[in-house]
Amino acid sequence: WYQRRVREAVVSTQSTGHNMSLFVLLFLCSSVFAKEDWKAILGYEECPADKAELESWTNDIPWFVDVLGLNEKPKPLKEICEDYECPKVEEKKSKKCGYATRTLLSANWVGTDMKNLDDDWREDFTAAFRRLFEYISGANEEEEKIKMTVPVLHRYEMEDEDDIDEDKVGKLYFYLPEEHQKSPPKPTNKNVFIEKLEEMTVVSRTFGEVGAMDKDDYEDQFEKLYEVAAENAEEDVDEDVGWVASYTRPKIGRQRQEVMFVVKK
Repeated sequence: WYQRRVREAVVSTQSTGHNMSLFVLLFLCSSVFAKEDWKAILGYEECPADKAELESWTNDIPWFVDVLGLNEKPKPLKEICEDYECPKVEEKKSKKCGYATRTLLSANWVGTDMKNLDDDWREDFTAAFRRLFEYISGANEEEEKIKMTVPVLHRYEMEDEDDIDEDKVGKLYFYLPEEHQKSPPKPTNKNVFIEKLEEMTVVSRTFGEVGAMDKDDYEDQFEKLYEVAAENAEEDVDEDVGWVASYTRPKIGRQRQEVMFVVKK
């Protein structure tokens, strides 16, 4: 809601030359952010030391930085899934603080490989994203346009729990909307495929840095997730494969990304 109101106020300001409406709206919206509960934002109870650090940092920033989304407060998942279709999940109770537990139900996704995970990682990620976006824009045998969903899902082979293996092929996925689950249009690009991801229970941690979108950031988060879920809570996770769920457009407004490990059956 507040993001739409801010955009409308910006348009009004540009057309009328008055900036009071924008200033008042930003100030009013600041109270929305101030009242946000960290548990509601993250989807789990943060551990005391980490929560204190987060609150200390966010309490020191100017209110307009908070409103414009230029901070580390992740965008709440509920807000995101009101605007975009999200996969069906079942929330679970975690054993301890610092991470969420949920089951992703079986579903069809459209995917493609990411082969260069070293210095060319960002370039190959962009190329992979473009192939998937072209698929939902009509590069399929039905020439059908498919609505964008979230999250964009990354799959990485890991050398250990905090180190992505640069020599292995990664994968990037878009979730297919419910209306296309039973019979997804076949891709016309041979490097794009439909894959059914079977039901899996995952542990996850959420982060929201505006500029966080590279392997170093992901590896730092994987390390923290492994610490709180596998070491502290003794969850039996598959640390050989790391997953990243990207819910928001990079560097535009509030961000939400999650790192995940699958819990072994």
